[in-house]
Amino acid sequence: MSTPVSTALNPWGPISQARRVRVHQRGRICAEAGCATILSIYNPSKYCSGHLEQAQRGRRGVAHALLAVACENCGAGFETRNPRRRYCSDRCRMAAFARRKRAAQRREAPVATAARLAAREASDDAA
Repeated sequence: MSTPVSTALNPWGPISQARRVRVHQRGRICAEAGCATILSIYNPSKYCSGHLEQAQRGRRGVAHALLAVACENCGAGFETRNPRRRYCSDRCRMAAFARRKRAAQRREAPVATAARLAAREASDDAA
């Protein structure tokens, strides 16, 4: 283990728990069925490195079926496994973003102009 550092030698105080190396129980075995790999005391997972990715993939869910979707920008049909995908390409995605951004700026422009006019009238009245 580590020896405690005295505050006389360490002006910032004792070493915090967050900086310590985490150690886990010795003799743990991979939780994958049929795997007899003994895990390292520094491995926080219950799986060995050979089965960790497979176990994480299983938790995230089953792969989605192939879907036929129409692009929201150009209307072209495309296939995807991602049910949240809305555009057929990066080009369409960026074009749709630019269109939304321009529309938002047009909606804000009259408000900003009216505020500037009101400020000018107030300064004219004060003079």
